[in-house]
Order: sequence, then structure tokens, then C-alpha cells
Amino acid sequence: MQTVLKYLRYGLPLAYLGYAVAANAWVFLNHGQLDTAPAGRLLDGTAAAGFEKAYSRAMPHREPAISLIGATRYALVGEGRPGVVVGRNGWLFTAEELAIADAAGIAEAITHIVAARDLLAYRGTDLVLVPVPAKTDIHRDVLLMDEAAVAMEAQYRAFVAAVDTADVKLVDTRAALAAPGARAQAFLRTDTHWSPTGAQVVAKAVATSGHIAPGNQALAAHPDGPQGFWGDLVSYVTSDALAPTLGLSREQVVPYVAIASGSDPETSIFADAAPATDIVLVGTSYSANRRWSFVPALQIALQRDILNYAAEGQGPAPPMQAFLESDAFRAEPPKVVIWEVPIRYLGAADTWAVTWQGPLLTELGDSNSG
Repeated sequence: MQTVLKYLRYGLPLAYLGYAVAANAWVFLNHGQLDTAPAGRLLDGTAAAGFEKAYSRAMPHREPAISLIGATRYALVGEGRPGVVVGRNGWLFTAEELAIADAAGIAEAITHIVAARDLLAYRGTDLVLVPVPAKTDIHRDVLLMDEAAVAMEAQYRAFVAAVDTADVKLVDTRAALAAPGARAQAFLRTDTHWSPTGAQVVAKAVATSGHIAPGNQALAAHPDGPQGFWGDLVSYVTSDALAPTLGLSREQVVPYVAIASGSDPETSIFADAAPATDIVLVGTSYSANRRWSFVPALQIALQRDILNYAAEGQGPAPPMQAFLESDAFRAEPPKVVIWEVPIRYLGAADTWAVTWQGPLLTELGDSNSG
């Protein structure tokens, strides 16, 4: 025992010193790790604080330690880091769906939606709003917070009622996604987004809403190959390497493209060519990410081509602002713009921190004043 204690007495400090030397060498050899340190002033300590924060983040033990602590917390108490809500049977939800918009927040959303509708209408373009219900609402059976599900359903209904009062065309997607046949597979288990099945259900709801005239292009789905990936909420629990030990598995989807029925997928114009501009889709990652296949689902349901202006990581407003200010819209306005708007963004800060501006708004203002 004395021998063991002796080795520990000298061995642990040496091991710590060795790791400190190796870790610091790794950090400074990979000095790009510190490039994200925020600028600051030397006299008031902000520069030192910024460097210390970037330095701690660059240490090689940081990510493994966070992953291990997260896995332990999930295994013992069924919780993740701030930003995720843990449900039953390995289901994960974004905490954004716990932020409920008040009446003022919904009113602000309606103000911007009406402004966008009027700008589009000035150029002869119809707006069709496609709200995306909350995952906590649709999959409340695996959520451990009944009040949150009820609140998000109420937020959806309040938003729909306000849109209807504002005389904006809207597709009731919740009724379609909450139907018994669609509910079980509407959203992904460990991701914030809908599944290709959920996207297809919504596309059919758009096509049967009566807001958009169907086309005459016979289109069919052509699988683009299965894809496996880690849901975007897994990182709020642990690392991809440790996730399987907690019963969290990779998501599996089969994206597809829309091609002319009976045509060769390799040569079909609908697989690769730039689509016509009769219908434009604007929205968030629910529309922009090809994994969910929302664009081809719309193309098949409407039997028409779709031009996609959706963007990831920006929320619903900036992509619409970008489209309204684009040269493409000014040169050739589409007949219809479909605007996909997730309900969970209504309660988020700065969701509508945009200003509808540019030459089109000036033109519209001059027209109204005249």
C-alpha cells in the first residue's frame, strides 16, 4: 500500500504536468482555435477575458468531458443541456417550443405578414401562408409536459385566427399532421424538423386547400438514396460517439426528387434544371433542407414546378425579405408565393427583426401616395 501511495504521490502531479504541457502545445500548434477570441481592451480586462474563454474552449479535454457529463446526466435524471426537452422513448424536443408568443408577438407577426402580402399583391402575386405546427403539439403523446403541448396548440390556433382576420390565405397544416394516419411519423425523433412523411402530408394539404390551381405535369417521386444522420438535438445531450449507449440512434430518411412520370431519372428535366417561376417557396430549413423533400412533395401534389427561395438558419422573415428585394422578383413576379412559417418562431426574440425595404417598397409607397 505504501508503494502505491508513493507512486500516486509523485505520479499524479507528473501526469497532470505532462497533460498540461501536451494540451497547451496542442492548443498553440492549432492556434486557429484561438482566432475566435473576441477583441477587447487591455486596460479593462475584456481582452484577457475573451482570450481566456477562447482558450478554455480550445482545450482538447473540453468536448469529451462535456459529452461524458451530458451522457451521465441524461442516463441518471433524463435531462439534456439547456435548449433541449427530453421526452419519452428517446424523443427530443427543442426548448424553443416552450417560448409562447403573447398577443403582442402574434400581432407583430401579422403586421409583417400583411406587409409582405401587400408587396406581393402590388406585383400581382398571391401569398399562401403555410404554418408548421410545433412538434411538442403534434407528438404530445411522447412529451412529458402536457401544458407545453396545450400551449403550443393554443398558439397555433390564435395565429391562424389572426391570419384569417387579416384576410391572408392560409393552409391548416395542423389538421393534416394531427390526423391519426400522419401523427406517428410527422416529425423526426431526435431532430427539430418534420420527416419526409410529414412534409408530404403538408404538401397534400397545400394542394387540396383550393388556394393554388393544380398544374398538368405528371410528376413522380424518385428516391435519392437513403441517408442516415444525427438529429440536431442530439448534440444538446451528448456526442455522436456516446449517443448509442443512451439508446439514441441516427435518423434514417429517404429523400427523393420529382421527375416526369415514366422518364429516365438521369435525364429528367425536373431533377436538375432550373424550375419555372409560376410558384415560389419561401421559408426556413423545413423547406430548404433537401432531406425532408418538401419541394418535390409540393411539385408532385400540385403537378407544377417550384422555385425554392427558402434558407436555413435565418427564421421565416429574412428569406422573404431577400426574395422581395431580389432582382428575380422585380423582373418576373411569380403567380403564387408559398410562405412556410414554423409556429415555434413566434415566441422567439427578434423573429421579425426585418424591414421591408428596397426599390419595390419605394415604388409601392409612391403608388399609394399618388
